[in-house]
Amino acid sequence: MTDDFGSPLKRSLDAIDSARRRAYLTFITIWVATFAALLWFTHVLRTGDNLERALSAAVVALGFAIFLAAAAVMLYVTRMTKSVLRAIDIATTPPPPADTPPPPT
Repeated sequence: MTDDFGSPLKRSLDAIDSARRRAYLTFITIWVATFAALLWFTHVLRTGDNLERALSAAVVALGFAIFLAAAAVMLYVTRMTKSVLRAIDIATTPPPPADTPPPPT
């Protein structure tokens, strides 16, 4: 990567890194919330005969599972974006100067 810290590519890579860190934190939080919602759902099913409460627990667990899947897609997209930006950086970086002259023919 170029030494110019103000380059748009450098700023983009840094933004993707920070977004990926936030995405990991979000993914972990949603995973814990989904697990807790599933535990609550099984607790409601085992301890009571209230159909309305069981249905609401199922909807909450399903909603968190959907959020978990969306967060997984978000992580995948940030990884792919990072890969594409790195490939662009490699393609646009000029090759290093050759230290030795070409052999005589």
